[in-house]
Amino acid sequence: MSLPVRREDDDELIGVLLPSAETGGQWVPATVFGAALGPGTDQDAAEALVREIGMSSLAEPWWVRSAGQEWRRAWLLEVKSDAIRLRWENPMLMVGGHGEWVRLVDMAIQRQQP
Repeated sequence: MSLPVRREDDDELIGVLLPSAETGGQWVPATVFGAALGPGTDQDAAEALVREIGMSSLAEPWWVRSAGQEWRRAWLLEVKSDAIRLRWENPMLMVGGHGEWVRLVDMAIQRQQP
């Protein structure tokens, strides 16, 4: 079960804490769509990282891969809990120029270049 992290002034969801696969009650700080922002740690440190970089990380390039394909660099245009709209680094890959919606169950996404 994930724990939501909300901004205090307007209660907007800014990220989540995901239970770590590691034992000992660690939590993984993550974006609103569940992509890890850092390694598993204690709950207070994970929440602090979400508050520090959770929203600003969405303005940075991310690395995205669908099954059987290579990692590609992309920018997030819009995010939902189960899908993201992105713009690929290579504009020739874009359809219509308004970004491409991808379902997160079909993709792997991470902040660092693989």
